[in-house]
Amino acid sequence: MDTHEKYFFDVNGYLVVEAILTPEQVAALNEAIDHNPDKIRLRKGDLSLSHDAPALTGTHGRGDIGGILAWPEPWCQPFRDLLSHPPALRYMLELIGNGFRYGNANGISMTTGAEGCILHGGGVDANQHRYRYQNGTMWNNLMGVCYQLADINPGDGGFVCIPGSHKANFDCPEDVQLLERDIGCFKHLPMKAGSALIFTEALTHGTLPWQGAHERRTLLYRYAAGAFVNARGMNNPEQYAPFLDELTPLQQALMEPPYNPGRPDIAALLKEEEKTV
Repeated sequence: MDTHEKYFFDVNGYLVVEAILTPEQVAALNEAIDHNPDKIRLRKGDLSLSHDAPALTGTHGRGDIGGILAWPEPWCQPFRDLLSHPPALRYMLELIGNGFRYGNANGISMTTGAEGCILHGGGVDANQHRYRYQNGTMWNNLMGVCYQLADINPGDGGFVCIPGSHKANFDCPEDVQLLERDIGCFKHLPMKAGSALIFTEALTHGTLPWQGAHERRTLLYRYAAGAFVNARGMNNPEQYAPFLDELTPLQQALMEPPYNPGRPDIAALLKEEEKTV
């Protein structure tokens, strides 16, 4: 990360990196999703994310794209490649520290009218997904990398956040979380296909209902500090056992469960893997 990126992330809690994926990578990922429409599950009933808030309610639920690393060949491969995507991992080394691990990965599909998601994170919640700065270094317990597979234009909807809330000392008021009251702190982020949104899970963030005429497709990969245990039960080794031996040494190291000390040297393994590409 350069000086400007570090300053922007420290102040805001997120960073947009343009063209982190090539057009060929974006096309391969979209092709994989196109060939697996049965893997998209629309949220209904208790799985709704809008909490029935008028500003977040849509005509239908968001589509979750699950199990992407375990899809049959060849469709799993572009998703597995992203697991150890060098540009993203270099950001994780700066923002989490060496020895970090993979948390989970899933896709998001939103078509016109899809519901939004209540704002969450920040304030007291940030104590679990902690952000801190010490001796010239930023430390995050849990980071998200959102790869955009379709353009997100102003007014389309999608990711929204409260910049700087990763350092908030007060909880976000409920009516603000539900977008029932606008106090002037929300920010919607337009992005191009091939870009990545990198953010700390300590940031207050959510999703606006999708108004775009095209489908929103986003892939969310999470990475965590090596010893961090999340309530979501991320990185259950049993999930990956069937295909673990098909992954590279770096990817296998990222799949290690939470423990400390003696974590794999991710920085060294990344250098070795880049030599073979």
